[in-house]
Amino acid sequence: MASVNICITGFFVIGDSQLDLALQKINAVTHNCNSENELEQFLQDSSREWILGPPIILLCADSNQPLPNSSRPLYCTLLQDVSLCFTGFKEKDTMTKLVNIAHSMGASVRKEMTARVTHLVANTVRSQKYRAAVNFDTAIMSEQWIYEFWNRRTERNLTLDDPKLMGYRLMLFHGCYIAFHGFSDPERQQMEDNARTQGGIPTTMIDKNCTHVVVENGIDEIPENINVKAKVVKQEWFWESIQLNACADEVLYLISNMTPSGNNGINTHGLMAKSRKRRRSKIDVSELLTRRDSRHSLLSSILDLTASMLETSGTNLDQDHGSNIACSDTLSTIQDKHHTARKQVVVELLQTETNYVGILNTIIHLFKLPLEQDHRGGPILTSGEIKTIFSSIPQILNVHNIILESLQQMLNNWNEECLVSEIFTKNAEALLKAYPPFINFFELTKETLEQCDKKYPRFHAFLKLCQNKPECGRQSLLELLIRPVQRLPSTILLLQDIMKHTPATNPDSTQLEAAIGSLKNVMAHINEDKRRTEGRMQMFEIVRDIDGCPPYLLSSHRSLVICFDMVALSDVFCDKGDPLTIFLFSDSIEISKKRIGIKITRSSSSASNYTLPVGKNSIKTLSNNKSIYKHVEFMPLSYVKRVVDVTDTEDCIGIFAFIFRSPTDTKEKLAIFRLINNEDMMKDEILKKFTKCLAENACSADSESFLTTADTQEVMISKKDLFLDSFSSHLLRAAKKTSKKVSRAFSLNRNI
Repeated sequence: MASVNICITGFFVIGDSQLDLALQKINAVTHNCNSENELEQFLQDSSREWILGPPIILLCADSNQPLPNSSRPLYCTLLQDVSLCFTGFKEKDTMTKLVNIAHSMGASVRKEMTARVTHLVANTVRSQKYRAAVNFDTAIMSEQWIYEFWNRRTERNLTLDDPKLMGYRLMLFHGCYIAFHGFSDPERQQMEDNARTQGGIPTTMIDKNCTHVVVENGIDEIPENINVKAKVVKQEWFWESIQLNACADEVLYLISNMTPSGNNGINTHGLMAKSRKRRRSKIDVSELLTRRDSRHSLLSSILDLTASMLETSGTNLDQDHGSNIACSDTLSTIQDKHHTARKQVVVELLQTETNYVGILNTIIHLFKLPLEQDHRGGPILTSGEIKTIFSSIPQILNVHNIILESLQQMLNNWNEECLVSEIFTKNAEALLKAYPPFINFFELTKETLEQCDKKYPRFHAFLKLCQNKPECGRQSLLELLIRPVQRLPSTILLLQDIMKHTPATNPDSTQLEAAIGSLKNVMAHINEDKRRTEGRMQMFEIVRDIDGCPPYLLSSHRSLVICFDMVALSDVFCDKGDPLTIFLFSDSIEISKKRIGIKITRSSSSASNYTLPVGKNSIKTLSNNKSIYKHVEFMPLSYVKRVVDVTDTEDCIGIFAFIFRSPTDTKEKLAIFRLINNEDMMKDEILKKFTKCLAENACSADSESFLTTADTQEVMISKKDLFLDSFSSHLLRAAKKTSKKVSRAFSLNRNI
C-alpha cells in the first residue's frame, strides 16, 4: 500500500494508540496539527483533501483496503448501504444538519421517494413521500434515528437492526390531533390510549389543532362547530393504521355524506353538505331470517357436552345463535308448502350446515390466513399463538365440507327413502378425530385470544377491522370460535327431529337411531378426552405449585380425586398445628405444607385448575410466582391401612385420622388431622372418597371395611390439641428455639 500524508487533529484522536497502529499499517505519514493555522497550512500544501474519521482508518487497516476517495467529509461507514429521503422538515438549518450527518456516515440522500430508497426520515405522516414509503414498504424513521446513529458512530459493529435504533421509528400518529365521536366512554378511552401510545394527541372536534375526527359507524351527525380543517374519517382508518403500523391514507376512509347538526349548509373539509341524513342500507330478508342474538355464556353450559342436554326438546343451537356469514349461495327457499315434514327438516339441516361451513370459512379466510401472511412491521402474532387460537379448525372444516356436499347432492336427487343417516355414520370417525383437539383446549384458546387482544394493539386493531366486515356479521372472533362447540349437539337435535317425521317402514328409520348414537358416542369420547386432558393439566399445576415435589408424582395413570386443607394434630409428618393440604390421587396421597403468607384467591375462570379445598373453584396465587406449598410426604395408598372417623362433639368437629405403615416401619402409625376451610364438602363425603380409593387400590368392593370410628379419648387427643392452629404452632416453635439458645448460654457460663 502506497504511503499517504495524513493530518491528525482533535484532542481525542492525537495519542490514540490503536489509531497509531492502524496508521502504521497503511504506511501513513502523519502530521499532528494542534491549531487551526497548522491544519489550514497542511490543507494548502496537500494536493488532495480527504476528511476522514478514525473508524475509517481502523476499518481500512483491518481489511487491508485503500482509503476511500470521498469528496465529502466521511467519519464512518455505518450507513454506507443506506439510501435516505427526507420529508416534513420545514426549517432549512435542521434539514442541512441531518443531511450532513447522514453523508458523514456514508449514506446517500435522494430528493425523490422511489423504490430505491431504503429509509424515509420523516417529520410528518401527511406527505406524498410518506404515502409512497408506505406503499413501497419502506422503513419510516424519525430524526432521532439519525442522531442516535451519530452518537454511536464509533461502534464498529453497529447494525441497522439494532433493537434500540429500531425504537426510533416514526410513530404512526405523529403530529395527529385526533378526536373521537359517537363512541361509548370505555371504547373512546381505549382508542385515546391507543392513540397516545402511537404518538397521537387526543383532542376535541372544536380544537383548532384537530387534524382527524374518527366517527363511530352508524353516526349520521357531527357538531356544527367542528374544525373545518379536520378530516372526518371512519373508525376503520384508526384501526387500519394500527394494524398497518403506519398512518393509513385518509382518502380511502373519508365520510362525505354526514350532516352537521344545527346547520345543514356548512362546508367542511372532507364533507359534502347535504340536508338529508345518511340512510342506512336496507337489510336483506334472508339476513333477518339468519341473524340471531350472539350474547350468551361461552363457558358453563356449552362446554359440558352431556347426553342429557340432547334429550331435552329445545331450540336448535344453530338457529338460535347462527348466522349466514360467508355463504351467499345458500338455499333461497327455506319454507315450501309442497315439502313433506321430513324433507323440510332435512332442508333445515342443510341450511344450518351451510351457515356453519360459512362460519368456519370466515374463521379461516378472514382471520387465520391473513394472520399467517407477512405484514408491514412484522407478524401480528407468533406462529405458536396462531396455532393455539385456531387449533384444529381446518380439520373440522374439511369434514363438514364433505357433509355439506353430501347433503346438497341428496336434496338435488331427493326421495323419501334417501338415507340421511348414512352421511353422518360415514363421517363419525372423522368427526371424532377433528373435534377433541379443539374442544379439549377451548379454554386455552379463549385465554390466549384474550391475552393477545390486550397485549398486542395491532392484533386488537385487526380484530376490530374484521368484526366490522359484513362477512363477520358484527360478531367477534370468540363468538365465532364457540360455534364448533355448539355444532354437534344441534346436529343431534335435528336428526332426532328428522327421525320423528320418518315412518317406521322407511329404511332410514332404524339407521337414523344408529347415526344419532354414533354422534352421541363422538360427544362421549370428546367429554372423556376432555376430562383426561384437564386431569393432565391438573397434575402439572399441582407439581408447579409444590416446592420440592417429587418428579415421580407425575404419572399417566394417576389422576387427582380430591384435595382438602387441614391442621396437624399429631407430630407424625410435621409439628402439631401446622397447616397441611392432602392431595388424594387415584393411587397415592401427597401431603404438603401450606406456606404462611401466601394469599390464594378462588376463581371459576379455568376448568383445568385443581380445586382448593374441595369443589369447583380454581385457585390463583398472589405470591409473585412463589410456590404455594412445600412437599412433606408422598406415599402410595397401599401404605394406608384404615381411615379413622373421630366422632364429632361440641368441642371436637372435623377431626379424622388414618393408620399407615410403610415397608420400613416396624409398626403402624397414626396421623391425626382437623379439617379446615372445606365448606364445599362435609367430612363424611371426604372420608367416603378416601375409603373408596383405598378399596379400589386393594381390589375390594367393600369400602366400608376401610373405615372405623373412634372418639377423642381413643385416639388420645387432648383439649389443648383441639385448639391448635398455625399461629400457636409458630409460637411453640419459637419458644423451643428460644429455650435452646438460653440452655446453650447457661452451659457456656458454667464452662467459663
